[in-house]
Amino acid sequence: MATFLLNLHRIIRVAFRSGFNCYLLSIYLLLSTAPLLFGQSFSVHTDPNGFYQTTKTAPNRASAARKAHYGVITFKADPRRPANSAVVSISIDQGVPLDDGLWLTLSYKSSTGLRDPANEIIIANKIIDRISRRVEIPLSGLNENTTYYFNLIYWHGCTGEQAAQAQYKTGVASSKPKKVLLVLDKPYQNDPQIEQALAVYKADATRADPNLVFEPVYLSTDPAEKGLLYELIKNRYYDADAPLHYLFFIGRNAPATIRSEVLNHKTHQVLPGRHYFHSSIAVYAKVSVQDFPFDGQENTFVNRRYDCQLVGNDLIPNDRSNGFYQYSGVDVSYGALIPTRPEEGKDYILRYFDKLHRYKTGQIKFDKKVLLADTQLYDGSLPRKIEQLTGRWTGNDTINVPKKYGGDFHGFDPVWKEDYLKKLGANSYEIAYYTGHGSPGLHYYGITPTEINGLPQLKTLLFDFASCSVGDITARDYLAGVYLDKGNTLFVNAFSTPIGIVSYDNESPLLEKFKENQVFNLFTKGRYSSDAYRYGYTTNIVQFYFGDPLLLLDPPCTSTDPLAITSTGSLSLCPGDSVTLRLPATFTNYRWFRNEQEISGVQTATLVAKQGGFYSAKARQCDQEVSSPQSVTITLKPGPETPVITVEPFPDRFRLRVTPTGKFTSFNWFLNGERWTETTRDTVVAAFLGEYTVRVTQDGCSVVSKPVSVAIETPVLTVTGPNPACAGDSLVVKAPENFSAYTWLTKDGPTVVTTSNVRTFNQNTAVAVSPKRGSLAGPTSAYVTLAFKPKPPKPTVTLESDGFRSSSPVNNQWYRNGQPLPDSTRQVLRNPGAGTYHVRVTQEGCYNESAPMILTTIEPAVGRLRVYPNPAKELFWIEWPGGFRAGTLEVIDNLGRTVYRRSYDRPPSGALPVSLKTAPGLYFLRFSSADQVQTVKLVVGSE
Repeated sequence: MATFLLNLHRIIRVAFRSGFNCYLLSIYLLLSTAPLLFGQSFSVHTDPNGFYQTTKTAPNRASAARKAHYGVITFKADPRRPANSAVVSISIDQGVPLDDGLWLTLSYKSSTGLRDPANEIIIANKIIDRISRRVEIPLSGLNENTTYYFNLIYWHGCTGEQAAQAQYKTGVASSKPKKVLLVLDKPYQNDPQIEQALAVYKADATRADPNLVFEPVYLSTDPAEKGLLYELIKNRYYDADAPLHYLFFIGRNAPATIRSEVLNHKTHQVLPGRHYFHSSIAVYAKVSVQDFPFDGQENTFVNRRYDCQLVGNDLIPNDRSNGFYQYSGVDVSYGALIPTRPEEGKDYILRYFDKLHRYKTGQIKFDKKVLLADTQLYDGSLPRKIEQLTGRWTGNDTINVPKKYGGDFHGFDPVWKEDYLKKLGANSYEIAYYTGHGSPGLHYYGITPTEINGLPQLKTLLFDFASCSVGDITARDYLAGVYLDKGNTLFVNAFSTPIGIVSYDNESPLLEKFKENQVFNLFTKGRYSSDAYRYGYTTNIVQFYFGDPLLLLDPPCTSTDPLAITSTGSLSLCPGDSVTLRLPATFTNYRWFRNEQEISGVQTATLVAKQGGFYSAKARQCDQEVSSPQSVTITLKPGPETPVITVEPFPDRFRLRVTPTGKFTSFNWFLNGERWTETTRDTVVAAFLGEYTVRVTQDGCSVVSKPVSVAIETPVLTVTGPNPACAGDSLVVKAPENFSAYTWLTKDGPTVVTTSNVRTFNQNTAVAVSPKRGSLAGPTSAYVTLAFKPKPPKPTVTLESDGFRSSSPVNNQWYRNGQPLPDSTRQVLRNPGAGTYHVRVTQEGCYNESAPMILTTIEPAVGRLRVYPNPAKELFWIEWPGGFRAGTLEVIDNLGRTVYRRSYDRPPSGALPVSLKTAPGLYFLRFSSADQVQTVKLVVGSE
């Protein structure tokens, strides 16, 4: 299995509710995504709702090197529901101590996407078998024929390490009927109006899916019945004939108050401040993993666990913790219809079922648009991004806001409020997605149940509230329920308590649910609303799905609208004009025809027609193709030829010329879409920079030229010569030609206006230019930095006994008679011949030269060292100089290398032979004693 590793910085904005306000605390977490590399370390903390939150810490390299894994994960399908359920077996390695400080987390998801969310199960120590070191986890609620990726972490106290990874693919779903359990309040049993509404609901649902079967269950207010309902749901889930797939809670009796407790492991008492209560309906949908089992003695759902920071390695006597501390998923898709007021419960329910039926029979329709409302991290680019992601929703919208407020702002914004209410009350949307502060009766900025009930209409199919407590059903007129009851709204996702909102790189999180395999993307692909949310991994114990669990974004076709063609604008067209023809949006597979010939490439409900002719259409409705009952005739009128504008730049102006010349008598000019001037001449001088068009009219038809841009492009400066240059040199800077004036700008220097496009500089500066064409000023170029490097000091040459010496120890080049000497870059030039010499010293590309030195021919003096024959091919005879007692004879080539050397402690008797087997050329014979040196040129001849 492929393994991936990525650390994502996420900002968790955890919201706290106080009175009517929901405050946010920003917590920076480094969260891990599965699958991951082994050797990762983790820590855990509890959020304000008392739930564990896992945080990945720095990689534990020592651990990774020590152990490849600490456990093994295996799977076997549950034969009762192999497409949705499996048994996960975990074997713990012998090296992991099974003390009470140990516990496990198992996460899984259906993708390897690094940002994709995963479900997580937190497993208590007590259910691990101490002998086999194994634990089996029943897991349900999986999607059919899907590969899941599992990641296991083992913990000691509040720190953990990755233990194992695996993947598992579910089977294919059977063709068995799918059970829908309708859970209603006891008073609704045998109520004729409720029974009629349910009968219509069932008929609409089975028309979309004939495989559905329904079973009603009625609840009283007795808390014990909630435990019985939970057991019934578990039994129905594995029913052999019609396994349970959907729950629909109707009324106020089913929602449960659940309790979470963190205990002291020594006293088994609840730790101070670690006692939490939540309103929930998702608890019923947890079939296999019961993190909140029903306590029959207390008649409530309870979760008990010990604080990971307090438990040591000792055994915990009388362990009262749950087998599973926490489970983020649910196994059954569900929806809920919970009236906002007890006294209006029946009317609330009947109103909802009435509009639900009208939607499923095509009487209520919504525009394929999305409204985004982010009160904290507004991003106006998201509407377009959603259109690109799904291809379904176009013309999306967002709420105007003066600025990004961030999570710490708790005031009101009348601009935001007005725009939010205006758009909800006037437009139609399929999705409205809100994120921001909230409470049961208020969400920002200033939206209350009164505001929503006061809207003239509400044509929004689904609301998703990533906001604190707007789904708190214990409050009268809780906001989520008010939205569901108003107008045509059919589904609302909301939370009953404060929540955390995940944001990546401080950007709005609204885009996430529209991505592949996430909630709204699944909704567009034919998933029921409840399935889309469940498989989108957004389920939470305090999350409520209000509305029909069997809601489809595109219900089965029942409309009988005629395929009537409507038009916008006149059907008598001037050349270049067009008219938009439209068909009803309730059809599919559109085909357009002109003069009974199909128009290729147009398969949408709208056609922009520019040609004359007879237009008709065909489209499919309810699996049948129908034709438009009448055709539409479009006629074309003759009109003027389309003018062309030519822009002619001169140094002092832009001239605009209209062609063809002589055919038009009036010219209406427009600048940037606004009327500029009218003239009878075909040429004008541009008064401003911008985009120009011209309109000409003939026989009631006018035609507008294509726009032309009159602009001065940002000039680009060019520099002649190397930059940086050397001190004392000059750099020439050149601007584009054909302008009337140039404003030269230098940083920390004067501004110079010239008519020349060239300037010369000989010192460090930064220069830019702004050209003008008459009165039209162009943009300023980017600054070009000019730099001048210093030259090295002027070298001096001194004469030594055997050559020249430069004053510079490095970077030398010797010249003779103006030409560089090969391989002569040392400080000393030895044994030079006759000629004019100088040295050049180079530093960082800049150089300086010495004064010339003139050397004449060196000849032997009378009575001194003599050599003969000279030149000679190989053998030379040397006469010892008079007055010399001892000394050394050396022969040196013109590069200063010694090719012959011999020393004498007394004068020889007679001439000395010297045999040189060297290449032909000029050499120097040098005789040196303690106080004298004599040198003679020696020429070795060739054959």
